[in-house]
Amino acid sequence: MYALFLILNDVYMLDDIFEIFYELKVGATSFDSIGMGKVLLEHNVSVPFFSSIRKLIDGNKPYNKTIVSVIKEKEVLDEAVEKINQKLDNFNKQGIGFMFVVPVIDCYGSGKK
Repeated sequence: MYALFLILNDVYMLDDIFEIFYELKVGATSFDSIGMGKVLLEHNVSVPFFSSIRKLIDGNKPYNKTIVSVIKEKEVLDEAVEKINQKLDNFNKQGIGFMFVVPVIDCYGSGKK
């Protein structure tokens, strides 16, 4: 069992991403999130790296979406990752977000055994 996490900065892509999970018959949950870089910039904390990207972030939405999906089968996970990569152009566009997968040892409350 695996947990797929997608931090999606382009929130307009959210429906397209949920469509992928729907087609694969797996659930997903999204919630609003905000990156630390944006928080530091909003509080005018002087960090050389973040101040150099201020122009990239200024004017953008102050949050992103974090999407989580727990997927049982490795084959389904691989298909989800492939389709998300295709939809997001393999994350080639700067600032679109990032995705990672972690193993799930146990899962409770899913209603399934």
